[in-house]
Amino acid sequence: MIKILIAITSLIFVFIGMLHFFWAFGGSWGVNSALPTRDDSKLPVLQPRMLGTLFIGFLCFFASVLLLVQIDWFIAIKSSPLTKWLCIAGGLVFLLRAIGEGKYIGFFKKIKHTRFAKRDTAFYSPLCVWISLIFLLASFI
Repeated sequence: MIKILIAITSLIFVFIGMLHFFWAFGGSWGVNSALPTRDDSKLPVLQPRMLGTLFIGFLCFFASVLLLVQIDWFIAIKSSPLTKWLCIAGGLVFLLRAIGEGKYIGFFKKIKHTRFAKRDTAFYSPLCVWISLIFLLASFI
């Protein structure tokens, strides 16, 4: 059952990676809810460029493959101590993302009334907790 949950999370990463590629090449669906904004502004706090967005997309695909490698569902690469430590690192990174940086993202953010902030509390941060748990579970397999 745990391997199925890890595989589903791997598919989530594929979807998120494809979404980042869509955005990198000019797509706009969902982008207004995906970036934190200042208090009473529609302007995002950051303006990601194409290369940065593609990089995040590639990291999502890498995370997807990493999870599949760790549960031995990706036969081209065998799990190893390196993949275990990368899963631990991924778990910690996503846990830190869920906690947040204090102002715009995470459960402990100060700005809570923007469109992004509401979605972050309802969806993005809980998803990061889930991903963190899955990475940490995968590291024990």
